[in-house]
Amino acid sequence: MINISFKTDDDLMARVIISKNYMPTNFINYLYYKYRKSYLILKRDITSKDIDDNIIYELKQQEFFKNFSAEASENLKRIKNNWETDKQKINDFVDKIFKKNFVLNLTSFIVSPSLNTGRNIENNQFIWGHIKGMQDKNYDLIYLVHESLHSYFKKTDLTYAVIENITDIELKKYLRNIEYTFDDCHEYIKMLHMKIQPFWNIYMNKQKKEIKKINRLNHLSYNLKSFEKYKTQIKNMNIDEFVEFMENLNLENLIFVKQLYSLNIKQG
Repeated sequence: MINISFKTDDDLMARVIISKNYMPTNFINYLYYKYRKSYLILKRDITSKDIDDNIIYELKQQEFFKNFSAEASENLKRIKNNWETDKQKINDFVDKIFKKNFVLNLTSFIVSPSLNTGRNIENNQFIWGHIKGMQDKNYDLIYLVHESLHSYFKKTDLTYAVIENITDIELKKYLRNIEYTFDDCHEYIKMLHMKIQPFWNIYMNKQKKEIKKINRLNHLSYNLKSFEKYKTQIKNMNIDEFVEFMENLNLENLIFVKQLYSLNIKQG
């Protein structure tokens, strides 16, 4: 089960604002020239303690920051209410995918939605606030789970693809009743998604008709019979066992991806 407590933290939000340059240009220049070392450190690591705290203090005195702070407080009320309303059905869904009992207690620091930020900062903590959540509460709910799961899995490309399978594809489909594809995930692990997909379909116990539909949407094809030998191994695994199994498969050598290219004339 995923349990989330929600907070706002102006100091942390100030760090996000600096890292993303969400400030008037003249104030960016002011901070850069007065606190150059601290400014550059925060661009790389928003949690660093090796900064001059005055850079945070000065930012918090600005009128535009006070607007961000008010927006964060309102955003917290809305997100917390939506999570409390839907957390049981979301946890039930995630538990079915995990195929095991687990408890994950986290703190989510909610920032202004205009900052478009989702970031796990370790120690079972993450930052969240995105403008898309204002139009669709499910967007917030999906990515609350996404950021939470970064605290469950170790950080690898494989586990990132698994997290995206769980949240950006399966949970998103569950909440919106619409199919989603690898195009909704990070581009840099799209190839890894393709290689994992036959094994994920077995793990999720997807039927042949559903697999064909998913593959068609992803412009993916493979011989289902070639992967049947893995079914007895995978079908009773929990999520930890599945990740370990995939880590030991050596996908780079096991799966060959033949790419097809579609050529079109540019318009204009």
